[in-house]
Amino acid sequence: MEFIKNKLIALLGLKNLYAEMQELRGELEDMASQYEDTKYLVEELETELADLNQKADDFEYSTDNIRADLENDFQGLKDEIHQMKEGYVLDVKLTREVY
Repeated sequence: MEFIKNKLIALLGLKNLYAEMQELRGELEDMASQYEDTKYLVEELETELADLNQKADDFEYSTDNIRADLENDFQGLKDEIHQMKEGYVLDVKLTREVY
């Protein structure tokens, strides 16, 4: 009888071990799924980051062009004003009125 009792206990131990292995297998599968989800999210973030970097580069290029255009326009206006002043003499006459 003792022999059967020991065998049953051993079988119960194996059954518990098998249940633990099944539980660990399930957790491993969950972790693998989470890894794939995380991997997908990282790839998506990398794509979005590349898009944002491209937009930042485009914005910087546009602002540089606008700045250059404004500087050229301003310099053109300054040159026009200087050309308009050439040949003209400003004559100021001050008079004093007595009351």
